[in-house]
Amino acid sequence: MTRSSVATKRPKKRKKEPRTTASPLSRTAVVKSVKREPLGHLLLEKLLYAAGFSGTIATDTETLTEFSTDESIFKIMPQIVLRPKTAKDIETVVSVLGAETKRFPSISLTPRAAGTGLSGGSLTDSVVIDVCEYLADIGKPKISGDTATIICEPGAMWRDVEAALAEHGFYIPAYPASKDFCTIGGSVANNAAGPDSLRYGHVAEWVDSVDVVLSDGNTYTIQPLTYKAFTKLIKEDHEHARIAREVFTLIEENETAIKRAHPKTAKNTAGYALWDVLDGLSVKEFKRGVGTFDLTRLISGSQGTLGIVTSVTMRAIPLGTNTQLIAVPVFDLVKAGTVVQEALKFNPLNIEVFDDLTFDLALKNPQFFRKRLSGTAYYKSLFSMYATYHVRYRGKTPMFTLLVTLDDATLSKSRLETILAALKKHAPGARHIVNESEVEMLWQLRRASYPLSKLEDPTKRPAPFLEDMVVPPQHLAPFFTNIKRLLKKYNVVAAVHGHGGNGHFHFYPLLDFTRRSTPALIEKMADEFFALALKYDGSICGEHNDGIIRTPYLTQMFSKTILNLFVELEHIFDPDDIFNPGKKVNPRFDIKDSIRDTN
Repeated sequence: MTRSSVATKRPKKRKKEPRTTASPLSRTAVVKSVKREPLGHLLLEKLLYAAGFSGTIATDTETLTEFSTDESIFKIMPQIVLRPKTAKDIETVVSVLGAETKRFPSISLTPRAAGTGLSGGSLTDSVVIDVCEYLADIGKPKISGDTATIICEPGAMWRDVEAALAEHGFYIPAYPASKDFCTIGGSVANNAAGPDSLRYGHVAEWVDSVDVVLSDGNTYTIQPLTYKAFTKLIKEDHEHARIAREVFTLIEENETAIKRAHPKTAKNTAGYALWDVLDGLSVKEFKRGVGTFDLTRLISGSQGTLGIVTSVTMRAIPLGTNTQLIAVPVFDLVKAGTVVQEALKFNPLNIEVFDDLTFDLALKNPQFFRKRLSGTAYYKSLFSMYATYHVRYRGKTPMFTLLVTLDDATLSKSRLETILAALKKHAPGARHIVNESEVEMLWQLRRASYPLSKLEDPTKRPAPFLEDMVVPPQHLAPFFTNIKRLLKKYNVVAAVHGHGGNGHFHFYPLLDFTRRSTPALIEKMADEFFALALKYDGSICGEHNDGIIRTPYLTQMFSKTILNLFVELEHIFDPDDIFNPGKKVNPRFDIKDSIRDTN
C-alpha cells in the first residue's frame, strides 16, 4: 500500500473481541509457555505463496540455527524465517498469520533486523520476519532550514542513513553507540539511545511518523495528531481509528496512575510509554487544543509487539562544528558521581564513561584496532594510548575515564577554562584534549568496550543481562560501590561502560555458558543487581528494552495497576497476540531454560 492511499483505505470492520484481563507479570509465577503446533507451521509456506508472498521462506537447519541467537544470552529455535521483498509482503504475512493463529494459537510473528539486540527481543519459537535482507531503502533527505527529514525502510543500516544525512550537514542526535552495525528499524523498535541522548533524548523523540502493518493486515501511517485531527480520525472505520479511540480512553480513565508510574530516570525503555503519548500534558490540556496525541511514542520501543514497521520518517538537525573534549581520569570510585554532577552544571553535549578493564584490554591487545583504524591513524592512536598510560597516568589505570564533550551550546554560556577548572577540583587529572589522535584514541576505547571484553577470557562470553541499568547521577557513588561488592560476591569480572550524564551503565559479566550452573547464576545475579538499581530510584531498562530478560522483572518497577494497563494496551493493538508474544507483557520464555549453552 502506498503512503497516499492510507487515509482512504477502509478495510473490512473487525468484529470486536472481548478484552481479556491477564494476570499481572511475575518473574516466578506467570511464565506461560505455548505448545508448539508443527502442522500449523507446515501449512504456512503453501498459504503464504498462495496469498501472493513474493519473498523467501526458509526452514532449513542452517538458517534456523542462525536466527536462533542474537547478541543476547539466549538461544531459541524458530520454525520459519521469512524474508519479505516488499511492504506488501508484510501485509500478506500478517493477514495469513492472523487467520491461522485462530486455528493454531502458537503461531506468531517476530520482526528481526540486524540481530544486535541484547535483550532477546528478536528471538522466537515460531516465525521470524527478517527485514534486513530486502527492506533497506533510504530516501533522499529533505532539507528545510535547520531541520531535515529522511524516510527509511526498517532494514536500513544506521551508518548508511547517517552518511546520507552527513552529506547535507545533518545527523540524528539520538544515534546509538552501535550505529556502525545496527539498523533504523531495530533502533526504533527498542527506542534506542546513545551518547548525545543526554541532551537530545531517545530515538522515539526523533520519529516523525511510521508506516505500520497493524493486526488487520493493513498499513497505516501513524504520526502525531492535534486534537482536531484526532477527533476526525476516531470517527473513521478502520483499525488505526479503533486503536486511537481505545488508547485515548485507556489514558483518560487512568491518567493519574499513568503519570505516577513515569520512571524517575532520564532514560527508560521499560514497559510501554503511556505517559509520553500526550507528551506529559493532561487530557484536559489536549482537549483544549494543546499538544498532540502521538502513537509513535508507543510503537517506538514496543519491540514489534504492536505491529510491524515498514517505513520510518526520522528528523535530523545540523551537525555540530565546534566540539571540544575534556577527558577526566577518575582514580577514586567515590568521586565519579561528583565529577558527573559537576559536569552536568554546564550542559555538555554528552558525558561518556569506560572503565579500567577496557583500558587494560586495549593496552594488551593493540592489534584489536587494526580493523578499526587504517594507515598512520592506527600508529598515532596507539602512541597516544601508551603515552597517556605511561606518562600521564604513570602506569596506573583510572578506575573510570569520563569523556565530557562541549559544543557551541555549552561554550556560549561558560568558558572552557571555567569548566575545566571546576572539574579539576574533583579530578586533578582532567585535561582539555587538543591532539586529534588522542581524541580518536579515547573514543575508540569507549566504543570498543564491549567487543574488547571478549578478549579477557576466550573460555567465557560477556553476558548482556545487567547491561541496561540506570540510576540518577547523584546516586552513582553508592550504586557503584555496591555493584563492585556484588561482582566480588559472585566472583565475576565485568567490563563497564556507559552514558555517565544519564547515570546509565552497561555491565557485561564474563561467564562460561557451557557450564550447567550458569543459568541459575544469571537468575540470582539479575535478582540482586536489578533490586540494587531500583533501591537508588533507578530503572532496570535504559535503552536496550525488555525482551526476554527484563519482561519478567517489570513487577519490580511497576504496580499491578500499571502492568495490567500494559497488558490491556497490547491487547488493543494485537487482540490475537500475533506480534512477538512474550516480550513487554505476558512473559512466555523461561529465562533459565532459554539461555544459550555455547560461548
